[in-house]
Amino acid sequence: MPFFPAFLRFRSRMVRLGVSLGWYRLRTKITLVFVALILVVLAVMQMTASRALNDASTAQVNEQLAVGQRVFCRALQTKADELTQVAQVVTADFGFREAVALHDPVTMHSALENVRERVHADVALLIDLNGAVIADSRISGVRGDGAAPALPGPSRGRLRAKAGTSVSSIGMLDGRAYELVSVPVKAPLVIGWVTMGFSLDDAFARDMHELSGLEVSLVHRAASGQWEMVASSLRAADRTELQAALASHTVSVTEEARMSRVSGYALKVVNLSGTDAPVVAVLQRSVTEAAGPFRQLRSTLLWLTLGGIVISILGAALIARSVTRPLASFVDLARRIGKGDYGDDTVAIDLRRRDETGDLARAFDSMRNAIAQREERITELAYVDTLTGLPNRAAFSERMQSDIEEAYRGGAPFAVILMDMDRFKDVNDTLGHHVGDHLLWEAGHRLSTELKDAGYMVARLGGDEFAILVRGGDQAAAHQCATRLAGALDVPIVVDGQTVDVGASFGIAVYPEHGSDMHTLLRRADLAMYAAKRSNLGVAIYEPDTESRDRDRLSLMSDLRHAIEHGGLYLYYQPQVDLADGRAVRVEALVRWRHPKRGIVAPAEFIPFAEQTGFIRVISRWVAAEAIATCAAWHARGVEVGMSINLSARDLVDTDLPDYLKRVLREHALPPHWLCVEITESALMDDPEQALITMERLHRMGIRIAIDDFGTGYSSLSYLKRMPVEEIKIDRSFVKGMAHEQNDALIVRSTIALGHSMGIRIVAEGIEDAVTLEKLRALGCDFAQGYFLSKPLPEAELEDWARAWQAEQGEACVRVCRDV
Repeated sequence: MPFFPAFLRFRSRMVRLGVSLGWYRLRTKITLVFVALILVVLAVMQMTASRALNDASTAQVNEQLAVGQRVFCRALQTKADELTQVAQVVTADFGFREAVALHDPVTMHSALENVRERVHADVALLIDLNGAVIADSRISGVRGDGAAPALPGPSRGRLRAKAGTSVSSIGMLDGRAYELVSVPVKAPLVIGWVTMGFSLDDAFARDMHELSGLEVSLVHRAASGQWEMVASSLRAADRTELQAALASHTVSVTEEARMSRVSGYALKVVNLSGTDAPVVAVLQRSVTEAAGPFRQLRSTLLWLTLGGIVISILGAALIARSVTRPLASFVDLARRIGKGDYGDDTVAIDLRRRDETGDLARAFDSMRNAIAQREERITELAYVDTLTGLPNRAAFSERMQSDIEEAYRGGAPFAVILMDMDRFKDVNDTLGHHVGDHLLWEAGHRLSTELKDAGYMVARLGGDEFAILVRGGDQAAAHQCATRLAGALDVPIVVDGQTVDVGASFGIAVYPEHGSDMHTLLRRADLAMYAAKRSNLGVAIYEPDTESRDRDRLSLMSDLRHAIEHGGLYLYYQPQVDLADGRAVRVEALVRWRHPKRGIVAPAEFIPFAEQTGFIRVISRWVAAEAIATCAAWHARGVEVGMSINLSARDLVDTDLPDYLKRVLREHALPPHWLCVEITESALMDDPEQALITMERLHRMGIRIAIDDFGTGYSSLSYLKRMPVEEIKIDRSFVKGMAHEQNDALIVRSTIALGHSMGIRIVAEGIEDAVTLEKLRALGCDFAQGYFLSKPLPEAELEDWARAWQAEQGEACVRVCRDV
């Protein structure tokens, strides 16, 4: 639809116009709203006042009409009374009554004319009982022929009815309107009527206008039925309009005292005579003249309204200015605060005002101070380590970047040292975090105290990692500094009465030999630090070979993940033989990796790295699934041997592992007792409590549990009685040397005795000769495993070995046992 885009364009133009004119500013809005409200109030007041004035004007006009009507009627009545009194005097005159009785025309005419002239009447008549005029002051003589015109006004019947009293009326004579009064002539009975009247002409109308204040018009209905004006005080033009209104029946003259409006006049119609030949008086009041005083009042009110509008606009502008002017200061203050400028002299805001603006000003000032304090605190927190009070990573990074830029411009070189505390995790886990926090604080204090005179920057990067910036130093200076710091940290720290002995490892990288940017230097110093930790050197300088080896390890990790997903791993199996009867009772599953480029990768190259990264869990689950599937397949072919798999420390804290093994065993329908899990002592010591929970769940499932590499751990004997262990595997280092080392033989003998006393079977691994095998059998060892019996074999070769072993070496072993 074309209308909608046009409307949007119009609206967009209006918005731009409003912005250009400042309509969207608060000051303009306040002014407009205030003025609009005032205009509404003034408009309502003007309308109300105008309506009240109109009502008052109308009421006044109506009142004037009513009063004028009463004055008009009273004037007519007064004239009628005057005529009545004169007529009564005439009718009381004996000579006049005698003349009437004798029909003396000269006397009657003379008496009538005298009376008319005395009261300035316009007409005097003598009327017989039949209503015929027998004497007329306007005519000499008497109309005694009975042909005199009938008297308009009181009819014969009316005169008869009023025989004893006077009668007044208004009627027409010869086209003119008269007010007539008829008084009976008695001798002693009524023998006639004396009728006297005044002409109701324009002069009468003007007199009535002067008297009543109304325009007076007398209207007569002619024989044709049309209303004709016989007298009026109106001007010619207004008289013509009234005549036209009468002709068009706009004005109704059929009802007495009816009020209406014609051509700017409010009027009342008063019926003055009967219905035969009615004469009515139209009383009019000029609305314009009546409203004159009110018009002046309305004009005054209008000027007052206009003055109020002007004053309200000025007042609104002043109020809006008083409101928005402080707001402009607040806006300026907010912008400066947003830019970080918190000075007291930045913006002049009046804090002394006691109104809401003053409250807002004080709130802004309080906010400014609070933000400044918080930003100062935030800046402090952003660059200071809260625990040690040393600079943090952000401060160290900025300082180091500044030194790099300075050195790049020709300044002195520098070195960066990263330090990591040894065995800090053990302290945290064993003694609690509060001890660890105290240890960190003490370490930071010793570092900063040792380097106070040298001016080197010491920072805590996070955790137990610290960094030292050796400005102007080379490798030798950095190595000397790190050695001093290592010596300072070698002194044991006493926390809550307990001595804590922790060391530290230091890695050094030098600008620009080991890197030209901050991230490279920190990364290479970190590599040197871990190299020092692995080699127990304490201090190490970055060597390119270290990074190459670590890069190879990362590449190896990626390849290992790909190998698991695409079948690059496979299992070898090494048998375990029951020394009592020579049978091969189970095998240990050992993972192997055939790399597409590196060939066979030994487990020692990727298993420790996988344990460090946590990827060992994926490997362990893959080994478990493959081993259980293989064992189930052997059982299906009638080869009933058990299967042993190795679990790492991370596997023991995996709460989902027991459920996973249960699901895999159920999937392959392999009874749980055919599966044995081997756990090293070091794995048990990482989280003994969680390891014990996992072992208990495995034991309740029916899975056998063996302790691998027994004798190389720290304190596994304290947990051995609590663990559901069924077997112990003596570490190969003791088994290998027991043939020629008395101490190793003693350890093996003691371990076998200890295990049997606790109801635990013993497995010896690492058997490489017949002498060792015979000594183990003599000591009562339960199971044997080693290259002398069989090296790890793939699945296909293992079945051939099992058959050959059962046929040959098993029998030989039995014979040897008998001879012994």
